[in-house]
Amino acid sequence: MRKELFFILIIFLLFCGCFNHKEEYVGKVVKVVDGDTVYVEVNGKLWKIRLLGVDCPEIHKKNNPHEYRIDGHYITNITYLYIWGLKAKEFAEKELDHHKVIIVFDPEAPKKDRYGRYLAYIYINKSGRLVNFNEELLKYGYARVYISKFSLLDEFLRLEKEAKKERRGMWNYENT
Repeated sequence: MRKELFFILIIFLLFCGCFNHKEEYVGKVVKVVDGDTVYVEVNGKLWKIRLLGVDCPEIHKKNNPHEYRIDGHYITNITYLYIWGLKAKEFAEKELDHHKVIIVFDPEAPKKDRYGRYLAYIYINKSGRLVNFNEELLKYGYARVYISKFSLLDEFLRLEKEAKKERRGMWNYENT
């Protein structure tokens, strides 16, 4: 029943133009690389997708201690950032791994990055409603906004600011 509801919702959204004429595809997540990178099978092809507009702490390379800022101070504890990178990956696995998703490209952003990864929003079904997973990462403090050109930049900045103010996720950090 949930699968039928999800596909009815997808068809409705595709035909009603709810994504403002953005290019979108349905796929299934087959691998979560980290909090902001996934592999999705779309029409029998494997797409590597970098979630647009968000940046989670690294787990496969060293974090930069001057990227994540709260209350005017950088989070310089590399171990802390690594732990939150792992938590972001766990969250992504829980929400995305082996689930059907809608991939939406933003007309204001490039379709691919310099590494050949697709840049997109990923929408998931949560209790019968479509939710932008990129926003969820920001809302719960798993990611910061990756400043670039995309249509949801202002909304993403608002979500990050709110998460910092409420000290959600990695933003519950005390600089000692």
